Formats: sequence, structure tokens, C-alpha cells
Amino acid sequence: MKKSVFAFGAVLAVLALCSGLTGCSKKAEANGGAQAQKVVRINYQTGNLCGAPVHVAWKLGLFDEELAKIGQKAEYVVVVEGGATLAEMIASGKVDAGYGLYATQLQAMENGLPISFTSGIHIGCTKYYVRADSDIYSAADLRGKKIGVPGLADSSVMNLKRKLMDEGIGVTADNNEVEFIAYASADLAIALNNGAVDVIGAHDPIATKGELAYGFRKILDTGTDDKFVHEYCCQQFVTHKLLRENPEGAAAVTRALQKAAAFVEAEPRAAAQLQIENDLVAGDLDFNAALLDELNYQPSRSLGKKTFDAAARQLQTAGILKATTDIEKFIETGYIELFGVPDGYIYDSATKTYKEINGSRS
Repeated sequence: MKKSVFAFGAVLAVLALCSGLTGCSKKAEANGGAQAQKVVRINYQTGNLCGAPVHVAWKLGLFDEELAKIGQKAEYVVVVEGGATLAEMIASGKVDAGYGLYATQLQAMENGLPISFTSGIHIGCTKYYVRADSDIYSAADLRGKKIGVPGLADSSVMNLKRKLMDEGIGVTADNNEVEFIAYASADLAIALNNGAVDVIGAHDPIATKGELAYGFRKILDTGTDDKFVHEYCCQQFVTHKLLRENPEGAAAVTRALQKAAAFVEAEPRAAAQLQIENDLVAGDLDFNAALLDELNYQPSRSLGKKTFDAAARQLQTAGILKATTDIEKFIETGYIELFGVPDGYIYDSATKTYKEINGSRS
């Protein structure tokens, strides 16, 4: 059983975030003791089906509830496609906490993006397809192929490179045996159908919509593949500024998102309906609910940490993370355990209550 209480000051020291919570408190006292109500700014996206936990935590009041317990409140900051990226918003101090594809941020974190992850939120949502007439049947067949992806630093690239390494296919700078080509997400299916690429990697719902529209054949699904079925694709993060100035707020939003994920796991249709009714995600209720039901939304801090650890080490071997990076420190500071945050939650639909999970998942 992994403890849910972490020596938080040690992490802050490693991160050089604060001279200590006492010092922060004394600074507030020096300013007269009167402080405005603390606000935690949480990122969200519209049109993002697998972002259901953020939408649920917002619209069901879970963020507000957890923050109100410590006298704080939430504000919501939208990440607009075509506008500033999430990383840019974090770097400019416009976002304090949020949720997304953790592997997409690994290189940015290595280069100084000031965030740490705090809990795994869901497993699966990235799928890889070929045309129905393709002679490609698995990742082992991808040597020499062109692969369309939403971005060259996207988690679809990071995951596939790790899988290809296991298959003995070169993905390093000195031995690169595949070619990744970036397309707008909406254009991936068209690129594959027209033969511009041999394979595409995409995230749901775009992945499944492309499969249904063009009859593509799936060769890899991170929600079912042996390598990834116990790894989180999307995880909760908090900024170093929030950790330094408001660790209680960081813990509160992590608990809220864990609860929301547990709700989506138990009530995928209700979550899909909430997204549609609040104009957060468009689409057909049955289709959206079926996709949410397919994904694993059981949250886990411990399994999220194992995911981060395994990916960081393998990506350093692949040369994606620098050989000069102290990988132990990168993992220690990149994924932390917050005081007062359990390993996860389970939502009981019958009683409408949340049960803490404090044992590690394997």
C-alpha cells in the first residue's frame, strides 16, 4: 500500500519553488495578513471528448467544492485551437492547473516548462490505422513507412516510438527507420485515404470517426495493447507557481479531477450528456457515450507515476529526451505526490458518493 501522504516540502526543495511553507506564510503576514481569495485557474478545451473529467468537475461543481473547503475558488481558462497552445499559456502564467496528454509535454518539461503531474486520469484514446487494403498488420510492419500524426511532439509519436523500439525498429537520430509527418487532426484521415501516408495515429473521437467514415483497419490501440493498457495517456498537472504559492489548491484540484474521472468511469452516458448540454462537445449522444465507456477513466496517482517513469526512461534511450538529462531528477520533479490526495477514487452510482482508494495500482 503506497502512502497517500508525501513529504511535500522535499519536493518543493528539489524544485527550488519556495524556501518553505512557513516562509510563504510569514511573507503573507508581513503584508498585513489580509489577502484576496486565492483563485486556481484551470484549463479546459471544447470539442475534446476525452476531456470529460474537466468538464464534469467544472459543471458538477467538484472543483468549486474542493476549493471552497480551503476558502478558494476556481476560474476556467479555455485553450482555443489555433490560438496559444497549452504550453504557451502555462509559460505565460495564464494557467495554474489542468489535464492533457502527458507525453506531449515531456520535451517541453525537459526544456523548462514549469509543471509537475499529480495523477493519472484515463487510459487509452490513441489509435493507429491503415487502409483496409494495406499489407501492414501491426507495429512490427512499420519499418520504412510514413506515419501521419497530429504533431511531431504529440503523444501519438512518443507512444509509437516506444512501441517501435520494442519491435527492433530504429527511431533514434542515428538509426531512424520511419518517417513521421504532421497534419492537422481533421486532415489525418484524408491523408491516409489518399495514400499520402501509410499509417495515421489519432486521438478519439477523430480516430474512431475516421475509422467509420473510411473503413480503416486498426493496427494499434493504446487502450488495449499489452504495452499501454496499464499506462495513462492523459494526466493531471499543476504549475510550479501553484505548488510554490498554493500547494493546498494544487491538492484540491487534483482531488476534484480524480473524483470527476471516477464519475465518468461509472457514468459515461451522463458525462457525455453533460458535455453536449453545456456546448462543450458536439456530436451524437450514443456515439460519444460509447467512446467514453470504451476508455478507462479509473484514476490512479501511483499508476500515473509508473507511466511517467517508464516513458521518460525509454524516450531518453530513444534520444527524444537528452542523454545529459538527469532522468532520476526529471522523474522526481516531473511527477509528485501531494499531501491530502489519495491514490484515486471510485464513484458509487447508487449512493452518489466517492470512495477513496489509497492502495497503489499495478
